[in-house]
Amino acid sequence: MEVLAPDLGQSGANVTIEAWFKKEGDTITKGEPMMEISNEKLNQEIEAPESGVLKQIIVQEGESVPPRTVVAIIE
Repeated sequence: MEVLAPDLGQSGANVTIEAWFKKEGDTITKGEPMMEISNEKLNQEIEAPESGVLKQIIVQEGESVPPRTVVAIIE
């Protein structure tokens, strides 16, 4: 499953990955916080949309991407 950067409703403002709470290969449970993101106005924890294994982190900490960009893969 592709994990997308959320759209925080700020006119398409980019989202920055502040921290990953899991690393590649870790098991993750649906609803568990998996990363912290920020934009110009807020920081927010994002929960895992599904349970599984965090197979790949595509966007690294400190990188900014547009909303709905694939940031990770859960298998």
